[in-house]
Amino acid sequence: PLYFKFYIRGQKCRFICRKDQVRPILRVLREAIFGPFKVYTEREYPDGPQSPGYPDLAKEMLFYKKDPKLPGGRLRLKHMIELHVFDHKDQVEVDGVTIRRLGGNRYEVQRGDSPPQSCNFHPTREAQVEVGTDDGGGTHGCFYAPPLFGVTTIGSGHGFDTESKTSGFIIWVDGKGILVDPPVNSTEWLRENRINPRLIEDLILTHCHADHDSGTLQKVLEEGRIRIHATETVMRSFVAKYSALTQLKASEFRTLFEFVPLTVGTRCTIAGARFSFRYTLHPIPTVGFEVEFEGKSFYYSCDTLYEPETIRSLHEQGILSKSRMYDLLNVPWESSLIFHEAGIPPIHTPLSLLADLPLEIKKRMYLVHVSESAIPEESQLVIAPPGADNTIEIPVPTPQKSLASKILDVICHIDLFSEMNVRKAQEALSITHHKILKEGERFIERGTYGDRFYMILSGEVEVVHEDLPRRLFFTRYDYIGETALILNQPRNADIVARTRTEVLYIEKEDFLRFISGTPLPELFKRLDKNRSGGARKTFEKHRILAALSPLQKNQLMCWMVEDTLSRGAFLYREREPISWYYLIDSGEVRVRNGDREATLGPGSFVGAFGTSLKSTHHHSEAQALSAFMVLMLLGG
Repeated sequence: PLYFKFYIRGQKCRFICRKDQVRPILRVLREAIFGPFKVYTEREYPDGPQSPGYPDLAKEMLFYKKDPKLPGGRLRLKHMIELHVFDHKDQVEVDGVTIRRLGGNRYEVQRGDSPPQSCNFHPTREAQVEVGTDDGGGTHGCFYAPPLFGVTTIGSGHGFDTESKTSGFIIWVDGKGILVDPPVNSTEWLRENRINPRLIEDLILTHCHADHDSGTLQKVLEEGRIRIHATETVMRSFVAKYSALTQLKASEFRTLFEFVPLTVGTRCTIAGARFSFRYTLHPIPTVGFEVEFEGKSFYYSCDTLYEPETIRSLHEQGILSKSRMYDLLNVPWESSLIFHEAGIPPIHTPLSLLADLPLEIKKRMYLVHVSESAIPEESQLVIAPPGADNTIEIPVPTPQKSLASKILDVICHIDLFSEMNVRKAQEALSITHHKILKEGERFIERGTYGDRFYMILSGEVEVVHEDLPRRLFFTRYDYIGETALILNQPRNADIVARTRTEVLYIEKEDFLRFISGTPLPELFKRLDKNRSGGARKTFEKHRILAALSPLQKNQLMCWMVEDTLSRGAFLYREREPISWYYLIDSGEVRVRNGDREATLGPGSFVGAFGTSLKSTHHHSEAQALSAFMVLMLLGG
């Protein structure tokens, strides 16, 4: 709304807010519109300011703020917004209209002497998750099979385009995906396009304009622990902006994801492909990149002004060094595939310039950050088509190390093996085999003795048993069959491939030898005891636990102990050190904190929880109101 009001309508955007909201609003807008207070380019380039193409981002950002028509000759936040703050009576007047806060999200609006009208602002409804599915959303059946190398467009529009998602896409490298500036609600988009989210662990954040970073914030808050690749300058701006918005400390916000700092102007590897990043010409620090894999390449301009005449003029004005000018002019038009942005200069690249490019380049180029209606028919320019079915594949040969890489990737994602050393990894490679299952193939049969430990590489399988509370599915990174091998028991269910499925397997004797001398046999026994003791059914009583994947449930059950407590027994008392967290299976517990108390029943999680689970002592007491069963999870 702010950009639209100022740049399109020439008006200020009004913010009606509480006093405590003023500072966060100003910080978010300052970062988004004018960029960070400080840049860290000296640390981001391999040779600091002596590096080829090194930019003076402070000068470049100042160039975009200049406006001779404004007082002082430069654009400031006060030219774009008005703040109207509720007073001590919880009311504010705007254009003769009085607005009163009634508490919560309720307000009363009154113009002059007319009767007041009340309104209630409801928060956006949370996305409804289909409980009990392996990926939190009911994506069953035929998953999308990604190419060895290619790009799937999620959105190709800009921030003002109501007809399409903002520009964002997935780069596929040997079956794994890298998200680039995902639009808002990308999780639902992945589900609708039947893309398994477990294929995607990396995200590239190019800059902190809202149409590029708000989807990243959503993914962090919804899913967490995603790996974000960004320059230090962009990441610090992202953290400053959204820690202010979420009211989390910057250090707390940073714990929600893994940050991988990028070096600019040199190559780095992400998901097996080689990336080279550069800062573009934009009002705030922004990176574009080129990625190479098996002899082919993909270039993404990101938001930038590519207009040679203007770039040379900025060099003559002393804003760009000669090295920086050449870096901006040196576009890898020879790339196998090009995604280039377009828009209104001097913030974006003019469509007319791209339309004048040679046809041979335009055949390999797709436009993003632009409305399809804005592209002239005679230009021979094409917008990047969204959707998994429109994935643009870049033909490459299968890498020689592809299978070995996939085996190690799956094994490292299985919690049981995640801490193994290099020698153990080498052993795992030597004993792991690959197999393709046909749709409908029953590869584990109930009542037979186990002879293999299975890991899912791609596709989906279903556990078939009449006692399951709901249908149970396994997909990438899930494992099957360990209990029957360790306990030497018959399989307790049939398992059928629902799609064409790739599995990795280890023969029984190799598997038992591989885990001998480790804590794994005892963890598997505890897992089996909790499964057979009904822990799965207990999880179903808890809304969040019920929605966990089979892998996540298995991880919890490996560390849970079942116990029975009598009426009147204390689970813990106030100020006691945290030893356990409790999941109530049956019975009731009273939790008391000062003069407040609550009664909790089956499916409730009991313990001292904070934003980061770093509490060391209980701040309340919990006492059994009746004899009850409890699953205890090791705490502190």
